[in-house]
Amino acid sequence: MNLTFIAALVLLATWAALIFGAHVGSGPAQLLYAAAAILFARRIIAGAPKFLS
Repeated sequence: MNLTFIAALVLLATWAALIFGAHVGSGPAQLLYAAAAILFARRIIAGAPKFLS
């Protein structure tokens, strides 16, 4: 796993906690969801880094 994937998971978990746990409506919380979607898309398009030893 790389940092982009971990960051996307953290953003998605934070978004879910705010939306479903704290019942925060739309607005700034939705930016977390958008950022997570962008990071997931970046991970899919760019792929995982390949380290050669």
